Amino acid sequence: MTDETGRIRELETLRVIAHPLRVRLYELLATEGPSTATQLSRKLSIPSNTLSYHLRQLSSHDLVHEADDLSRDGRERWWRASPGGLHWSAEDFPDSPGSRAVLRAAEHVIATRRVARLREWLDSGSAEWGPAWSAAARSSDSMLTLSQDELEQFGAEMETVVARWVDRSRAAKATPPDKAAPARARIFTFFHAFPIGSEGGGPDEQGT
Repeated sequence: MTDETGRIRELETLRVIAHPLRVRLYELLATEGPSTATQLSRKLSIPSNTLSYHLRQLSSHDLVHEADDLSRDGRERWWRASPGGLHWSAEDFPDSPGSRAVLRAAEHVIATRRVARLREWLDSGSAEWGPAWSAAARSSDSMLTLSQDELEQFGAEMETVVARWVDRSRAAKATPPDKAAPARARIFTFFHAFPIGSEGGGPDEQGT
């Protein structure tokens, strides 16, 4: 079993993540399990030699690992994602133009992927999953007036809720299949909470 990924604190690791194909590769391996470069190539319509290069880049920073136990003849490599996900905080990196550029690039790649998933759901989710799953899905936004401390508290409470459901999800996946149990699907969720300026631009008067 591989170690879980921790909070990313190395700029070079973040630079590796700042690439849409590498994020897709990590995502596929994390959600669908170990695969070979050939299998991933078919799913993404990318040449396997190109995928192999990007897999090695992810592997060099311990984000994916070779799954030697799955190789039957040793001729083709199997890969698995290190569990734990991809997460970082800007406070762990020096405040320099180079660091800010890498942070922006990585954040844009992740945000673009999140929006792409939402668009896929809006375009074809209802037709693919049917009315029951569509009714169960949720999407909302709110406009709050908070202090910086309150924003941090809000984020911490949201993360606690998500963590509880992550634990529940993992327990369900580890439970032997039961025909009487309700059908389950992978559920993608994300939220953002950040300050915005007034209509004229810049912070509101009560902002800091």
